[in-house]
Amino acid sequence: MTRSGSAHPLDVELADLADGTLDQGRAARIDAHLAVCAVCRIKRVRLAGAPPSAPGPDAEPLASPSFEVPAVDESGDAAVGEIRLAGDDTRMLVLILGAEQGTMLVAPVTFDVEAADHEAVVVGAGYSPLPAALVVHPALAAELPPEVVGGRVATLVSPAELPALLAGDAPGTTRGAVIVGPGDPRLELRQHLVDLLGELRGTPTGGPGQITTALIDDLRSLRGPTCTVRALGTWDGLAAAATATDADDWTPLLAIDEVGVVLVVLDTPHGLVDDTDFDAARSVLTRFNATALVVMSQRLGELADVFDSSALNFGIDMPSGAHTPPRPLISGLVPFDAVAKFLDQHSGARAMSPPTRGPVGRVDVADVLRSAAATAVADAVRQGGRFKILPKRRGYDSLAANPHALGDALATAFTDASVVDALLELARHTDERTEDGG
Repeated sequence: MTRSGSAHPLDVELADLADGTLDQGRAARIDAHLAVCAVCRIKRVRLAGAPPSAPGPDAEPLASPSFEVPAVDESGDAAVGEIRLAGDDTRMLVLILGAEQGTMLVAPVTFDVEAADHEAVVVGAGYSPLPAALVVHPALAAELPPEVVGGRVATLVSPAELPALLAGDAPGTTRGAVIVGPGDPRLELRQHLVDLLGELRGTPTGGPGQITTALIDDLRSLRGPTCTVRALGTWDGLAAAATATDADDWTPLLAIDEVGVVLVVLDTPHGLVDDTDFDAARSVLTRFNATALVVMSQRLGELADVFDSSALNFGIDMPSGAHTPPRPLISGLVPFDAVAKFLDQHSGARAMSPPTRGPVGRVDVADVLRSAAATAVADAVRQGGRFKILPKRRGYDSLAANPHALGDALATAFTDASVVDALLELARHTDERTEDGG
């Protein structure tokens, strides 16, 4: 039986649907689920093209699949822009983004175009080096030991073309649809790819790539869907951003965007210590249109500093008036805690979250409106006593005859009646009472 709620149908149910053996009711329910679930649609397509488990002796031979697996080139070292096999027991395709300090930065590659999300780059069939469209997931980039990266399957782009590909600006590239919420089934595919990379990664290496992967995992797990995280393989990894410093040892790690608050995380040889460093940091902040920088120096320690625009400039201490050099807003915290503290202070995402516990009382807006109107009428009647002109005082006093009339008229906004008609009727009765002297 198909599981209830938003759960996915079992694989055996999808197989029965592909074979046409499901009853009409269950088939209709699964078809409704397939209409909104890209992951299950992909499973169904694969199951529909799979050979029968036990073909009969008279069965016709199956046609050869249209996709031909390319030969794997085991010679040569891995180069940036190549698609390679990774793993032994666990196998997956990866795009080489970079290599340093005995590690390789890679992004997962899949053929599940329909399951691509807004952080993935889809390379169309006409532009793919393989006989099918493919999907690159730069936001899931991770560092792998070189020994787990195997033979070359194809070359996707040259090193010079890689930044445009990662930004989704290369010819023939598009992006998938935006993740619609925590129930989006494409999140399962992303988690599956992260898990596969974790298996291949094995023992942490401790380099910048490992830190990037850990930060991505922690931020997505603990900050929720409002926090978008993208790995930066190069300084050109986002749109048209260019390298902001001539210091080759400055390593871009990732970009974080939570409700419009953008952080760029980078690793430096010694942090920010002189005018050259601060000039370069201001350039990074400007070119990435970032709110703040998270500056690390893994050669010196595991802690991070956070600088926004004002913190990167000289200031004046009050009340002494002494000039002060640039200094971090946040320091002495591990990278995740530094990022989380800054986001909590500036993004407002936590403040916008609904309460997790406690009763929520029902409010009758019409009653609140009537009460406010009655209070306003009582204040107007009291003010009327100050007037010496008798007709004007009677106009104010006429409101006292029915203190709830105005509130009742305004409350018709929550019914099918016309507020304008109700107010005109109230004014007519008030005028009549005033003319009668009552």
